[in-house]
Amino acid sequence: MADGGASTFIFLATALLISGAVSAVLISQYGDITTAMEQERREDEADAKTSFDYAGDLSNVAYDNNPGNPTETITFYLQNSGEYVLDESSLFIQLDGVVIASADVTTTVLPGGAWASADLLEVVLSGNFGYQDNDDVKLTILLQSVLVSGYQGEATESTEVRLNEL
Repeated sequence: MADGGASTFIFLATALLISGAVSAVLISQYGDITTAMEQERREDEADAKTSFDYAGDLSNVAYDNNPGNPTETITFYLQNSGEYVLDESSLFIQLDGVVIASADVTTTVLPGGAWASADLLEVVLSGNFGYQDNDDVKLTILLQSVLVSGYQGEATESTEVRLNEL
């Protein structure tokens, strides 16, 4: 009878040691999960506070294809409609599905300084596009905010605009 008590005690002690080790692993995993969830929440918050809109008349986008000038230009405006300052150097533009090289994009923040909330960004695309007056083109734009507390928001917008020859 004494052996039964000792072996039961050994099994109990073993079970407690194993459950303690499992608890430590579970607590560690829970900490990792909550850290990942907090990081995801902050990334989502940065994305929610990063946004822009097309500004001006989208059916009347300035298009300069002057035959005397070998380079055509398309000029449009974007407005920061989010809370975070936007990084105009992160601007990624597709025109009818074709990526416009950053060397062919000129930007100017209006009225100047950082591209803060409610400010405009004038965007001028240069190249040999071959469009005509009143052509409809699709613009897709991706941009990012500046880093805020280690997180950077992203926003993407696509729309169709009509070119109006100058």
